[in-house]
Amino acid sequence: MTTARRFPLFLAAMAPAMLLSSGLAQAQPSFDCSDARSATERAICANPGLADLELRMAGVYEELARTVGETEARRIADIQLERREQCGSDTACIERQLLTSIGIFRAESRAAATPPAAGSDEAQVLSDLRAALGREAATAQQAPSAEADEDEGSHAEERAEGIAEGFARLPDYRRRNVQGRLRDAGLLTGPVDGVWGAGSKAAVEALLGEARERGRNFPVHRPAGADALYRFIDSDVFYYEFLPEAAR
Repeated sequence: MTTARRFPLFLAAMAPAMLLSSGLAQAQPSFDCSDARSATERAICANPGLADLELRMAGVYEELARTVGETEARRIADIQLERREQCGSDTACIERQLLTSIGIFRAESRAAATPPAAGSDEAQVLSDLRAALGREAATAQQAPSAEADEDEGSHAEERAEGIAEGFARLPDYRRRNVQGRLRDAGLLTGPVDGVWGAGSKAAVEALLGEARERGRNFPVHRPAGADALYRFIDSDVFYYEFLPEAAR
């Protein structure tokens, strides 16, 4: 059995994994660590933080399976597992991929429960995520709209306020993940501490400029646009487009 096929079985493995952890302080992932076969699985089992994050991802996957059905959920999840396995024992890479999986699973669950309106920020980000999964053609390479031009020219203060407030709405682990990805993309030179500051502001504004050049516009002066931007940073599209090979 290949490693990629083991991912859909983690729900069945969750109960024994939790039994193994009874009475122990160390977190256990959703799979049985006594059966860990790959370098990635062994790294997760050896790191309580990664084990806890992997278990959290398994819970989000369970919700995805209830929402879209087991077959579709497995199809989405298997691709994420393959990318996670490519990390080997690199714990930073594993953490990024687990966070990406959580973001993708949640986005798909939300879209299935309440389909986003055509042309909305949420629909565009979901389209980008699906394109990264090879599930539909990329639709992001579009000419900036007239609204985008107006936003660029006359909403600098609102834009700065929007990205700061959007960052503040994120939970701590996502704030640090956003900063880590911006750093890996060569956009952030400050600390990865979950705190908004001049370095984070400059990095996000640099990203907005680069994204605009590539045909993506995020109307961050509105809450929905800022939220879409930070979901984009979490996505595989950002990972493969903005991170150099050496940082993956």
